[in-house]
Amino acid sequence: MVNLFATEIYRYLQDSILEKNKQFQKGEIETLKFPDGEVYHRIVKPETVRNQPAVLISGTINDAAIMETYNLACELVSEQCSSLHLVIPYFGYSTMERATKSGEVVPAKNIARMLSTIPLSAQGNFIYLIDLHSLGVQYYFEGSVHTIHLTSEPIMKEIISGFGEDIILASTDMGRAKWIEKMSQRLNLESAYLMKERVSGSQTRVIALSANVKGRNVAIYDDMIRSGSSIINAAKAYKEAGADKIYVLTTHGVFVPGALDKMKDCGLIERIYCTNTHPNTIQLKDDFVAVKDISSIIMDGLLVI
Repeated sequence: MVNLFATEIYRYLQDSILEKNKQFQKGEIETLKFPDGEVYHRIVKPETVRNQPAVLISGTINDAAIMETYNLACELVSEQCSSLHLVIPYFGYSTMERATKSGEVVPAKNIARMLSTIPLSAQGNFIYLIDLHSLGVQYYFEGSVHTIHLTSEPIMKEIISGFGEDIILASTDMGRAKWIEKMSQRLNLESAYLMKERVSGSQTRVIALSANVKGRNVAIYDDMIRSGSSIINAAKAYKEAGADKIYVLTTHGVFVPGALDKMKDCGLIERIYCTNTHPNTIQLKDDFVAVKDISSIIMDGLLVI
């Protein structure tokens, strides 16, 4: 039997997997917060962990989540799980994967180094990452840790199939063009990307478009959406180029406050589709956004079942 644990913010994924797959046993974690801000964690029934694989769904969406992930993972190994499988649906700080100025901290690398120091279980430690913003992050992990990069492409393919045959998969800018091109080839779709130039400190303009989108439907994909500004700018450019309906797809719907309203009010986007890798998505109550469950991707990717 595989023990499936989750931090509090990812209990919804734990519940989804338990409902779909009876090979998992629910692992319980007791969490308390003291008046001084310190946090107490305890693995309930630790004897059930011994000599069994342990899966922990957790995250790095903020500093507290990083420490919670590290502490719980260390304890599961201390309780002698046979193998540790750490699932990180959304890798926070992923846009800070390299320094651009002297003296800048690179949190993505430091988080990877930290998680690499989790004591090794008898059969090894495995870390599962989903649609990383920068693929190089998986190589920041050190030692004997095994990293597995999962993709939401099966879900995206299913969504896109509902848009009709004449659909173009598009990127928000040149920075994601290569990624979109490869993804479109795997999904047997035509791709498009924009080339921009900066006019001023706050303005850019489109100077090239790689495909003819006139009269065609466009699905803009980005791995994550935070403020939505890049999506809106891309939607404007494709619309000005003659695109018919514009849909938006993303794996990680971070959606900072005001982001969804801004994208909805721009009047350019038919609908946004995302997965539930980020806890912010489970509170959404707007038909403008369709949230797809990522649990099937996690289950299919785990090396423990």
